[in-house]
Amino acid sequence: MTATTTRTATAPRTTARTRRLHHSARISGNRRWLHFVLIPLALLWMVPVIMVFGLSLLPSNNPATTFFGMFPAAPSFANYISVWQQNPILLHLLNSLLIAVPSVLIVVLVGSMAAFALARLRVPFRAVFFGVLILGLVLPMSGIVVAVFKILQAAGLYNTIAGLVLVYSALGLPFAVIIVRTAFLAIPYETFEAARIDGANVWQIFWRIYLPLARPAISVVVIWQVMMSWNDFLLPLVSLSDNDLKPLTLVPLAYQGVFLSQPGALFAVLVLISIPVVLVFLAIQRYLVNGLAGAIK
Repeated sequence: MTATTTRTATAPRTTARTRRLHHSARISGNRRWLHFVLIPLALLWMVPVIMVFGLSLLPSNNPATTFFGMFPAAPSFANYISVWQQNPILLHLLNSLLIAVPSVLIVVLVGSMAAFALARLRVPFRAVFFGVLILGLVLPMSGIVVAVFKILQAAGLYNTIAGLVLVYSALGLPFAVIIVRTAFLAIPYETFEAARIDGANVWQIFWRIYLPLARPAISVVVIWQVMMSWNDFLLPLVSLSDNDLKPLTLVPLAYQGVFLSQPGALFAVLVLISIPVVLVFLAIQRYLVNGLAGAIK
């Protein structure tokens, strides 16, 4: 009787394990076919990136190219040397850092606090406030340029880095609040109640519990804000008139007389602009996928 019962209990387990193995095998097979589709698409997406880097090595005295015009026949790093020596790249790099770093810090801190309030505190008109944030994501950058220009002039912040930092912070807050709020809502409410019972105040709960648990979502916000404040061309163009205050993205325009005759130097500047964003992405990429998955949920 005992042996029969054991065989009966073991049979469903074996069947369930077999089903799981078959299911895993089917998923692995689908992923293999998916790789055949995604890898060519990724290589196709990389073509412009490869071309920009390849043409940045194009010497001015030998414009010949090879491999479908993607690489110079005689590559050289002379363009990077000439760009570094002939233009105040360090000054413009410092301007970009002074714009991007404070805006990222403001958006992460203020956006996280607002997200915590909307997720766990009793805020009046919470639904209305959240709807306004969603509308803030709909507005295109080109549609608010004139309004931003007028506001900066009226506030005395035109042609200042501080004014541009405030603009980028205001533009990045809706996205940050929505993403981080989603991550906070995924944390069980019992965690909040248990911390209150243990005597923690709201600030301690936010800073010591919720903020560390939301690191994947915050990494998404950091990448978004860095890309927006570092790579943007339009807002610095209309907000800054002094060449000494312009970021790296405006270097080709500020010194267009130099780069019109040296296309390799222009592409070298574009590579230099892209390097910091790539480094930030590589530094926090392990949190990025989890943050995007949580935002989708």
